Amino acid sequence: MRSQKSEASEKRVYKLSVKIKNRTTFENAGEQSRDDALLHSLVSTHTILSAKNGEFVSLLEPPDVLEEAVAACENIKTYPVLAGTEGETDCMLSSPIILYDYPQIAAESAGDLFDGAEIDEILTLRIMTMTDEEKHEMRGIDDRVRKILERTETMPEEQLLKMHGAMKGVAKSQGNE
Repeated sequence: MRSQKSEASEKRVYKLSVKIKNRTTFENAGEQSRDDALLHSLVSTHTILSAKNGEFVSLLEPPDVLEEAVAACENIKTYPVLAGTEGETDCMLSSPIILYDYPQIAAESAGDLFDGAEIDEILTLRIMTMTDEEKHEMRGIDDRVRKILERTETMPEEQLLKMHGAMKGVAKSQGNE
């Protein structure tokens, strides 16, 4: 039986680059409103990559033999994590928010509000600061957005408090017992 290190070093490892560009023309940008600009923007782009006959490596917890290669990776305004069923390595999600490998709907969440992970609190609070006019516009976007707004507006205070401050997977640091 070979050690994990020798097995990993025999495998071919590739560094993958993905660049997302918005090439949509936006005429007279200086004369347009912020709302018009947002309709032409890639404001929360999530990239999903899948591999056939290959696998992705966790950038958060890489195998020892690949730590140096992972450390050399550069992620600009996006955070790639393994996605799907825990243990599978054929799907990677790259998100503009920091997530853990295999993100799931947080237990503290009242449901699938936004990204299905742990950003619900921040976006819920943002919706709560919107004006009535902004909420009216939001209702008209589509059915899912309308349902998110309604769920946020009717959320009981105790549910909002459950969203705040949950930490998971934090190991005890050495020397702080």
